[in-house]
Amino acid sequence: MKGNTLTKYILPPGPILSLTLIGIVLLSAVLYYRAVKIERFLEPALAVTQPRIEFSENISRLFLKEFGTRQIKGIRFTTSSIVVDEPLLLNSIPPRRETGSAVLTKLSRIFLALLRDEKMKAHVDLILVAVRLPFGSDQERNREERLRLQERSELILESLFRAEPALEREYGLYFAATVTPVQPSEDKTTLVEFQIIPTSQLHIEVLQRLQKYVR
Repeated sequence: MKGNTLTKYILPPGPILSLTLIGIVLLSAVLYYRAVKIERFLEPALAVTQPRIEFSENISRLFLKEFGTRQIKGIRFTTSSIVVDEPLLLNSIPPRRETGSAVLTKLSRIFLALLRDEKMKAHVDLILVAVRLPFGSDQERNREERLRLQERSELILESLFRAEPALEREYGLYFAATVTPVQPSEDKTTLVEFQIIPTSQLHIEVLQRLQKYVR
């Protein structure tokens, strides 16, 4: 009798299998819906970032070709710039007679390869040689340092051109030298940043990739 009572509350195999299949179908539908929502978010996000990622990867490839994969003390490569300790760029001999270092020669080859690639050059508006100026509270000192470092940035650019004359001859309009004020830090090393400023072409490519998502 007790066994018969228990069997009343146990569903036959057929309904159990049906309910299991329905549950799997519902779970699949929920997962598919979520996957579609994620894809709709990721595709536009990828469309926005892909041109810049490709541009950065191309520059990184040129950097690795010249410097290799070994990390070099005093040189840091970011997505759109190369930051170098100034002593690595110029020899410490009288100002107007300074000559470029091996690092400067490698950088000149990177920029020449970058600008000789028509596809990459289309994305470059300017290569800015910017010496960083720790900006303090003494305005007179700031002005003096700005003038001194502006001269240094122009000297570095001249040395870059001397290392690879084709840069100035063919692509001089793509370069400029300046001073960038920054917050003072404990590190007294003068930093030079070679900023690769992109053209509006990168923004145009982003908009073109986004068109299909706004129709």
